[in-house]
Amino acid sequence: MMVLFHCESNPGYAASSHEHTFLDVARNLAGDIQNVHYAYSDLTGGMTSSLPAELTNILHLDTQWSDPDQLRSIESYVRKHRIQRLLGFDQPVSRPMYQALRKGGVKTFVSYWGAPMSSLNSGLKLFLKKLEVSTKRYGPDHYVFQSDGMRDTAVNGRGIPFSKTSIVKTGIDTRKYAPDPSRRWYAHECFDIPRDRKIVVFSGHMERRKGVHVILQAAEILTRKLKQKNVQFLILGNRPGERENFLEYLQDPEVNEHITFGGYRADVPDLLKSCSVGMIASVEWDSFPMSSLEMAATELPLLVSDLPGLNEAVASDTGRKFPVNDHVAAAEQLNTLLNQTELLETMGSKGRERVIKHYSRTAQAKGIINIFRELEREQELVL
Repeated sequence: MMVLFHCESNPGYAASSHEHTFLDVARNLAGDIQNVHYAYSDLTGGMTSSLPAELTNILHLDTQWSDPDQLRSIESYVRKHRIQRLLGFDQPVSRPMYQALRKGGVKTFVSYWGAPMSSLNSGLKLFLKKLEVSTKRYGPDHYVFQSDGMRDTAVNGRGIPFSKTSIVKTGIDTRKYAPDPSRRWYAHECFDIPRDRKIVVFSGHMERRKGVHVILQAAEILTRKLKQKNVQFLILGNRPGERENFLEYLQDPEVNEHITFGGYRADVPDLLKSCSVGMIASVEWDSFPMSSLEMAATELPLLVSDLPGLNEAVASDTGRKFPVNDHVAAAEQLNTLLNQTELLETMGSKGRERVIKHYSRTAQAKGIINIFRELEREQELVL
């Protein structure tokens, strides 16, 4: 079995978690890790250190390659190793490499999406998209999404038949992301944050679509206008030089005292244990971010923007939503939450229960495995 990534090796962020879940899927279906093949579009970053050393079948493969020699090489590789199953990460409807993979022997091709496929379309444009999809012979047999909002972008944006789509929720390690009273002040001590301040945390990319600027604007409203002083905003995930992209929102020294850019760190699970609220303020597409589950599993109530996909990360008893790009409403929601300690605790507890019940890695892997099994049963009936 081959697991095909659209990204570079050692990708970090949520993709690294998917590496492990996909390996569980591949081991189950292939029977032995020696029969599992991992392919990446770039290998210069080395391999994710937490992957097992026994995973040795690693290859450089970009599905956009169209050179005849490259196509023949991949076709030969697939045939030599008798690869019949393919799990692709964010693999679209059509790519030059697909025909070579199919000719080599791939029979069942499932594409797992961690992002929306398209903007929504209608009328003639959607009709043409559907027509295009129907003419592609070598692409995925099935598409898996993390949320209803994401599936809508495939069906009503890209023209994928609804019958060729499924939803499998993201899964995380609920033992790693869990509350721990012994780490109650860990983040406070790491960043010299006064212990009387409740921490509102964001963890993720610094792209504008992720809404970090909205969080910073909300921080100004909360600390200046609403006079909430017992709060600290902890922004995690910024790499060197990325904080400077937000300088226009960091002009008030008094507000800045309540904002900490923590950088790209390996101890996020411990840092979350010291926080009080998780906040994700995405302003453009978002899927069902793994960070939302990591926060909820650590018993943090969530405050998220009401964006399709992202808004499915909270239930009414585990968090709150605010209109996309509305930093004033976000600040007001935060003020209400921070002033109700008992509500924070109740929401946090309910949030962890929800993650354990619906969003474990085991459940995610099982969902993908079941899709492969069902597709193969259907293929056998056709034959």
